[in-house]
Amino acid sequence: MAIFSAYSNNEILDFLKKNAPHAEIHLDDEVAAKHAANGNAQTEIDGHILAYIAVADVKDIRGVVKTATKFHLPIVPQGADTSTVIGADGINDALILSTARMDHIKEISKEDSVAVVEPGVINQTLDTAAREQGMFYAPDPASKPMSSIGGNVSTNAGGMSGVKYGATKDSVLGLKVMLESGEEISLGGRTFKQAFGYDLTQLFVGSEGTLGIVTEITVKLFPQPLGKKITGIAFSRIWRLWHAVLPTCAILV
Repeated sequence: MAIFSAYSNNEILDFLKKNAPHAEIHLDDEVAAKHAANGNAQTEIDGHILAYIAVADVKDIRGVVKTATKFHLPIVPQGADTSTVIGADGINDALILSTARMDHIKEISKEDSVAVVEPGVINQTLDTAAREQGMFYAPDPASKPMSSIGGNVSTNAGGMSGVKYGATKDSVLGLKVMLESGEEISLGGRTFKQAFGYDLTQLFVGSEGTLGIVTEITVKLFPQPLGKKITGIAFSRIWRLWHAVLPTCAILV
């Protein structure tokens, strides 16, 4: 456990436990090392975090934010921790706030073609649940079987289906976000068309936790295709391939 010189570790820990009562708080060096900044870091930070906190609910998140504010500590939000870059890795004296335990699918509405999920829900889990009701969740990053929706939102993850359906930002309709002040705000909604005011929902998508901590996500779902066929076509010149792809994309095949 790292030491923040202005306060004792016990003082910080006692306050954290009181304000995030359902959270799992890890202080051991093994966990700290796992979530420390990796070798790709471009700074002198050694990534010795203060604590790794697996929150269970919004109250826990607010408690972590309150603790960080009181003791002047950085927070690094983290989902399933599958990223191959360093955006979700720990930094010196940071509180790692993991939303992996917040993994409930709150709603799947076939009538509205939307799903409402907590940030720790795994991408593949949501897609499987949607397919059981004749729909599917389009964004399919390479980490789909293990990455969380919250992490996908924070990084605006994409995938092969992005050619037709876009990246994560194109499927996010609404968010609930915890701000630095401890206030939880609601952005967007559950309708496909929201033509009023600033589009703050899209501002938070891809912000990697720098603007706030995502606590709930509303995403659009699509009806499953009636069928699927795979065809192989050989081209003698690359430009012929290009001229074939453009009209194919235009008709949304």
